[in-house]
Amino acid sequence: METETNRTADGRAAARQAEAALQQKLVWPNIAILVIALTAGLALLFGPWLDLRVKIDAPLVQEVLETADLGDDADIAQFVLKDVQAEVRVSLTPATLLQAGTASDRGGLRELVNYALRDVTETVAQIGKQVLPAAITLAVAESITLPEGMSYEDLDTTVFNETIELLDEQKPEEAKQSFLAAVDTFASESLDTEIDEETRAEIEDIYDEAIGLMTVDGEFSFARLPDAAQVLLDKYSGGQASLPGVRARGAREYTAGFAEGEAESGDTLLEILEDPGRYVDELDDETVALLMQGCLIAAVAMIALASVWLILALFALVHIFTPNKKVAMWYVKLLGLLPFLLFVALPLLALAVLPAFVPSMPAIAAAFLGMTVVAAVCYVALWLISIFWCHPIRERIEAAREKQAYAAREAREAN
Repeated sequence: METETNRTADGRAAARQAEAALQQKLVWPNIAILVIALTAGLALLFGPWLDLRVKIDAPLVQEVLETADLGDDADIAQFVLKDVQAEVRVSLTPATLLQAGTASDRGGLRELVNYALRDVTETVAQIGKQVLPAAITLAVAESITLPEGMSYEDLDTTVFNETIELLDEQKPEEAKQSFLAAVDTFASESLDTEIDEETRAEIEDIYDEAIGLMTVDGEFSFARLPDAAQVLLDKYSGGQASLPGVRARGAREYTAGFAEGEAESGDTLLEILEDPGRYVDELDDETVALLMQGCLIAAVAMIALASVWLILALFALVHIFTPNKKVAMWYVKLLGLLPFLLFVALPLLALAVLPAFVPSMPAIAAAFLGMTVVAAVCYVALWLISIFWCHPIRERIEAAREKQAYAAREAREAN
């Protein structure tokens, strides 16, 4: 009887030792879970959830122009925008949403909009540098008159590249001299003609006017191209042409208002891009309150989803030092992929499906990046660790516990 009791005790001890050894094997998976959960949690808490990047290129411009119904202006707009190659970026973080939602006034919303579109002005400048050679070429060609049978596509815009580079280097005097020389070269080589002094003076005047509109406090900026391009089009198309998205105004009207500091506000693309947050001031109080409430709810939801990962990181850390090292991960497995679905998967699906329901909608090449992608990678890694590393060890732990339970039953029966 005593021998049977000893064997039962030895079996229970062996089972406990086996479980303890298996529990120790969960230390490294827990460390991996800790690192993964911290990475995902901190990325979601402090990084951008929405990081939308839209590619602006010739195919997109072509589609937009086709749906804009510009009539006779289509060829002009297409020629001016033919070399556009840029990327627009919009981003949002929980912190900016929380700041906008808890601000005492609408200033938080202003900062949110300006933060979300902070790269847009730079993008406009990039597009401006790409577009300006064609705009200048068009203005010069129209002032001289295109030879019969020649189209805009036959015009060489590269002759004005040096002018553009000098403007970019903030060398206005050198740029003007380069421009005037390029005008003569363009007239003789592209249009097979010579310009008279009157036409030359007219071209010089419009150049000075356009470049003046793009110069602020003595500093030239390609970001001011939309209004300057509209001036060129107004001058050389008799006020009949306009760029898509830019309010058409007569050159004389705009120049007078600009010189006197009385240019209309809130009606040009340029003004929107220079300070997009300023339009928050035009919203009524009820709309502002609703937007702030929406920002607060979104921020709280984002922080809560980020906290789910941080809670898992805390539990993983604690269980490294406890006898039972198994960590419950069901809440992260349930909610961890939600940020990626909301800010990447669903928007991409919408972009793919919408053109079928809205024929006029152009095909937009957009990339949805941001920290939700990092969280999605962590989510997949967590599942892999759970399935191929933790689960086999846990099964062996359960088997060891069953042996302990069996040994305990034998001990009770022996007594």
